[in-house]
Amino acid sequence: MKKLLYIIAITIFASSCSTLRKSSATVMDVETSITSKNTAELVVSDEKISYTYTPTKADRKAGLKHVEMNAVAAALKENGNADVLVHKNQEVVYRINMFGCKKIKSVTVTGYPANYKNFSLTK
Repeated sequence: MKKLLYIIAITIFASSCSTLRKSSATVMDVETSITSKNTAELVVSDEKISYTYTPTKADRKAGLKHVEMNAVAAALKENGNADVLVHKNQEVVYRINMFGCKKIKSVTVTGYPANYKNFSLTK
């Protein structure tokens, strides 16, 4: 009787941990290429800007790259709504708590704002 109970218990445990994976899709390689024949002029400002961004808690949870991108976007929006920041430098200030965890306190970005203009299609 004990052997039967052991066999039933092992069968129940083994069957409850198994997963079934079934694939119904097939994958084919498709050769594609994306090209653009557009050109544009980049007009860079002579004035260097500096902007300090203090991230929110949600920004900090998304990671350092996300905070840096938001800092650049805020700097461009604040300084004439430029398209891109040329010769970008950033300085990240961390605050370290008593457990040794780093928390992003602020990000300062500097660079030259630039705008694209005169878009044209080249042949």
